[in-house]
Amino acid sequence: MRNYLKGLCLYFCIFCSLAMGAMAQVKVVNLKCDYLVNPIAIETSHPLLSWQLTSPQLANKQKAYRVIAASSSALVAQGKGDYWNSGKVKSANSIQVIYRGKALNSKQRVYWAVMIWDEKDKPSGWSATASWGTGLLHGTDWKAKWIGQMTDVNVDKAITYPAPYFRKDFITGKKIKQATAYVSGLGFYELYINGKKIGDQVLAPAVTNYDTRPLKKLLYPYDDQSTKRVLYNTFDVTANIAQNKNTIGMLLGNGWYNQRDRTVEGNMWYDMPKLIFQLEITYTDGSKRVIVSDNSWKTTTGPLLKDGIFSGEKYDARLALGNWDKPGYNDTNWQSALLVRPPLGALYPQTAPFDKVTRTLKPVFDGKVKDSVYQYHLAETVSGWAAIRVSGKAGSRVKLRYVSEEGEDYGQVDTYTLKGTGTETWEPKFTWHAFRKIEVTSANVALTAESITVKDVHTDVAANGNFESSDPLLNKINTAYLKTQLANLHGSISSDCPHRERLGYTGDGQVAMESALLSFDMPQFYRKWFDDIDDARNHKTGFVTHTAPFGGGGGGPAWGSAYVIMPWLYYNYYGDTEVLLRHYEGMKRWVEYLHTRTDSRGLITREEPKGWCLGDWCTPENIKLPEPLVNTAYFYHCAETMSKIADLLGKTADKQWFENSKSQVKSDFNKAYFNADKKTYWEGRQGADVFALAFGLVPDGEKAAVFNTLLKHLEKLDYHFDTGILATPLLLKVLSENNRDDVALKLMTQKDRPGFGYLLDDKNSTLWEEWNGGGSHAHPMFGSVVSWLYSALGGITPGSAGWQHFTIAPKPVGDLQYCKISYNSLFGKIRSEWKKIPNGGLDMLIEIPANTSATFVVPYGKTVIKDSTGKNFNTKKVNYQTVIEFSSGVYKFEL
Repeated sequence: MRNYLKGLCLYFCIFCSLAMGAMAQVKVVNLKCDYLVNPIAIETSHPLLSWQLTSPQLANKQKAYRVIAASSSALVAQGKGDYWNSGKVKSANSIQVIYRGKALNSKQRVYWAVMIWDEKDKPSGWSATASWGTGLLHGTDWKAKWIGQMTDVNVDKAITYPAPYFRKDFITGKKIKQATAYVSGLGFYELYINGKKIGDQVLAPAVTNYDTRPLKKLLYPYDDQSTKRVLYNTFDVTANIAQNKNTIGMLLGNGWYNQRDRTVEGNMWYDMPKLIFQLEITYTDGSKRVIVSDNSWKTTTGPLLKDGIFSGEKYDARLALGNWDKPGYNDTNWQSALLVRPPLGALYPQTAPFDKVTRTLKPVFDGKVKDSVYQYHLAETVSGWAAIRVSGKAGSRVKLRYVSEEGEDYGQVDTYTLKGTGTETWEPKFTWHAFRKIEVTSANVALTAESITVKDVHTDVAANGNFESSDPLLNKINTAYLKTQLANLHGSISSDCPHRERLGYTGDGQVAMESALLSFDMPQFYRKWFDDIDDARNHKTGFVTHTAPFGGGGGGPAWGSAYVIMPWLYYNYYGDTEVLLRHYEGMKRWVEYLHTRTDSRGLITREEPKGWCLGDWCTPENIKLPEPLVNTAYFYHCAETMSKIADLLGKTADKQWFENSKSQVKSDFNKAYFNADKKTYWEGRQGADVFALAFGLVPDGEKAAVFNTLLKHLEKLDYHFDTGILATPLLLKVLSENNRDDVALKLMTQKDRPGFGYLLDDKNSTLWEEWNGGGSHAHPMFGSVVSWLYSALGGITPGSAGWQHFTIAPKPVGDLQYCKISYNSLFGKIRSEWKKIPNGGLDMLIEIPANTSATFVVPYGKTVIKDSTGKNFNTKKVNYQTVIEFSSGVYKFEL
């Protein structure tokens, strides 16, 4: 028997070895649904699925895939897909696979796994099981009612009231299998169950164009023909529900819904705070129960006397409500909640990332700077708030004033009144501040270094790229951009500044989008912001607002054109045609709208009546560049981009219309601005030639001459920028396209103004709004230049949509000694690293993810290339360049 068992074991081992040899070494990992890992509630029944491949081998590709989706993880483990079994699908696609299985209803959970066949048709093993859930897909799924504490009796006055608290007791009575909470609170909410806060998000839900509003005293004209949207959040709260007594507690903040602090742009508020809540319980015996918000809930006010996103909070701890969010609390004196007018916006699940506390920082304590005034400072600007730890007599007050890098507080103040019972801790809930210094006024409470910590708060997007070089200024530009951009991410929009205005300016957003895509994981962030733009636009005329969600603000066609430019860039980075299909009609309507804005010369001189057209913004000197030049250049750029999109989507008639449009715009533009004798546009400065070159407006045969004129202009300026937020990144693009990255590097590394040299001073940690230091010191728009660090110095640019094929063309220019960049594409990590070596050559390292390929453009035009093992690479000449085609893997070689 022993020998028989030995023989059986040997046979089994041989069988397993043979089986493993027949299988691909590639593994399927990082499964995502709609770009999310195991999302609990998505808004579609046919989401996008993606996965990545890893392998120790070179040149691994996917030849086919198989997806199974099932109602349980057990079925997936058995290889059974009762929702979907795709079968073997011959395709290399691993990032935009549409679920085509059984139609899904609300509140369904789907489990899924993937296997692939590699380039040799060898199968992989199955991936680990992933999952996704659908949200409340239909309005009728909501049984809950919108409730509030009071109706607005001061509709036209900038008056707010203490924050409302709500509670609801209930008894479960049976053992629970599953409990899911669906919740929204406008403007912000915090949810508690049995005294525990649900989720680690803050400032939720993300801001949208929620509702109708009076919109009086507007600084900028706006004909509100928008659509409305409200986001709700979903939580698995099974572990939070007790078998017997339970209490739901909710606290509401004004947020953007009832923003009455800042009225410079006009009266922008919607209505009084309100909430909707639905708890769905499934018991182990299969029965179900739904707990909803209605007028049986109780409400009161408490210690949070004032909250405003611009002005801060006032909190009086003497009015604390005790265990108001736990069972057994006496709420006899609380009043019944009111059934209130629902917002017009339909409810959608929030798939965009939450705002979260991402870091806790210890500020430097500067001590008492004058009577009753203490000071703290940070090494960098952050967006968030201070948490305090103090003790003192009841009624003592601690006032925190938040001061920005430019020395302004912008009205950012929090005030805490002590209750006088031992050590007290507190931090705000429904505001944020942008600051580097905190000035604390406290007459009766002594403060120490331990009294203040700082919470860094922003939309929680993961880092997705990395840049490092031998030049400290370039590194500082990159890190300053990262800090500035993160400080401006709140509610899954990118704001112009995190303190003074906080608005989602589309022009600022479009110029810095590629830098953001390279630096952060942004798929769901931008999907949400595109919806905001779509909601805010005029659905009758096609006009696109300059901020989204609309909060006032001027701009011009370069701002509205973001609605065409940004989705196209999104497609190039993520390969997502669904975004283009979703927004195609709105994007097309924008170009149609621009046709109605031209004058007799075919130039765009205006947008809405009494509106602003800023042209290029924040140039080093007063703007001289004609606004119609900028406006009309963007008109052409949108028509050309829409021609590409129409072609991609198979809209032949539209493509021809866009082609005709751009031909006419190009003719009109050149008639108005091209000086054929001087080979320049307008006066050839402040980006005039840049717009024409970058967007392809220069007549055939004249491009080289116009580019040379641009170079002469830059030489006269001693290679300094004279461009604003729009032309600055385009200038770098034009220089790179014409192989003059040496000139671009000179512009980027100037130590004096106008340039980024101010970042070498430690007193500046973020990017300025104006080249001369005026305005805000936390504007991300000039961070647009960061994309050049990746695309030129590191040399990576997308080829086929979604980076399945891409280019690596590093530029070891100037005095730079090394450069290292990486970017996490949907397929995996891309790397490009080079270092100059004593013999005048380069050490290179490149990484190409599995299931992708890359064209490497060889620097210095060398034709004989060997890797670290002495193996020769095959080179070829393409458009006067020496290139090598690489499949996936990590390659090291010397040039």
